[in-house]
Amino acid sequence: MTNTVKTAQQWLSDADALLVTASNGFSISEGLNLFAKDSKLSTVLGDLVEKYNLPNLLGALNYNYPNELDKWRVYARIAEYYNL
Repeated sequence: MTNTVKTAQQWLSDADALLVTASNGFSISEGLNLFAKDSKLSTVLGDLVEKYNLPNLLGALNYNYPNELDKWRVYARIAEYYNL
């Protein structure tokens, strides 16, 4: 085992707690930016962006749609666009 691994093991065993965080950096590098209000948002969601003034994909996924059909339109359009 290398010194680096031994050092890391020691730090982990000595720690009172661990904080694990995550980011969408890999998603952005693949073209999925959950926070952008750009032309891709309109490409993916079309008329629903204006209808509900959706700020970005994350906002679209968390929006409380008054119309159940539109909620499923959003989910379907996102799934179709990013799963092809």
